[in-house]
Amino acid sequence: MKANHIYVYLFDGYSDWELGYLMPELREDSRYKILTVSDTGTDVVSKGGLKVSVDISLEDLEIDNIRLFVIPGGQMWEENQNDFSNLDRVVYGAYTHKLPIAAICGATVYLAHRGMLDQVKHTSNALFYLKGLVSTYGGEVNYSNELAVSDVNIITASGIAPLEFTKEIMKELEFNSEYVERWYQLFKYGIFPTTQ
Repeated sequence: MKANHIYVYLFDGYSDWELGYLMPELREDSRYKILTVSDTGTDVVSKGGLKVSVDISLEDLEIDNIRLFVIPGGQMWEENQNDFSNLDRVVYGAYTHKLPIAAICGATVYLAHRGMLDQVKHTSNALFYLKGLVSTYGGEVNYSNELAVSDVNIITASGIAPLEFTKEIMKELEFNSEYVERWYQLFKYGIFPTTQ
């Protein structure tokens, strides 16, 4: 049986809009326990000013419980001045155990710095964005100019694609495929499902 915890990593200045479609869908699905996590377990304030009471710290997160680990974007990833040792423990643990990791926007820079995008199909804000911020980036041949890409337990998305990011995560979590497509058509194109 797969673990059922979905952890969403939050930090001061995280890009809240990148999780705006995802969080309600996750919380509606009773199969999963959704937990927000920060470095120390203290509250964080998003880029948009939302104060979030975080559930647990990275130190308290048990890797065996991970069904999915979600990392939103934020300016922090581009500045690369923080100590990410606690986050590294969790992300490397998930990566080593082949547990899904989902990263959007600047969070793809974090994965690229750790070589996690070198051997999988992936996307980001742009190829030049990754190459410009990560001197050791070796995944150019696997870069796809798509809004979101899922490959070998790694989901990546451009910062302008929170819908596609959510769609890929819903597919990974085995949401009903018809529901996922109806949901996407509604929010992307304003196409309301017709009753039969």
